[in-house]
Amino acid sequence: MEPETSLNLTFILIFLLVNLVVGVLCADNYHRDDFPVDFVFGSGTSAYQVEGAANEDGRTPSIWDTFAHAVYGYGENGDIACDGYQKYKEDVQLMVETGLEAYRFSISWSRLIPNGRGPVNPKGLQYYNNLINELISKGVEMSKASNYFLTYKPKI
Repeated sequence: MEPETSLNLTFILIFLLVNLVVGVLCADNYHRDDFPVDFVFGSGTSAYQVEGAANEDGRTPSIWDTFAHAVYGYGENGDIACDGYQKYKEDVQLMVETGLEAYRFSISWSRLIPNGRGPVNPKGLQYYNNLINELISKGVEMSKASNYFLTYKPKI
């Protein structure tokens, strides 16, 4: 190898290592002041990802339940998920401790209106009411997102 090529490769290697070290050391140095005043830090989830409690309190199978329990789910499903149905207060507290200001969530329509039509499931309604009240009490802004894949599964 010629001395000039060896020097070029050494320079490139040192340059890459310095960039890597600087990148790692500076990665966690963002502060709230680095963002515009009206910037809102938040997160979002889908009901299927977090709620779990697939067979509790009147919830019926959704389209996603059917899909995940079929061959397409590869043995994975949302029956338990993160168990947000039981742990919503802990989840909201984690949002507060993390510094989140907003939370976007979806509603499992198969929990709220289990048959797709007809009466609202009181326990499903109570869950969403409790979640919303917890978010309000902790000062977390919320928005609801409709997720049409979490609709009830028609009986054929």
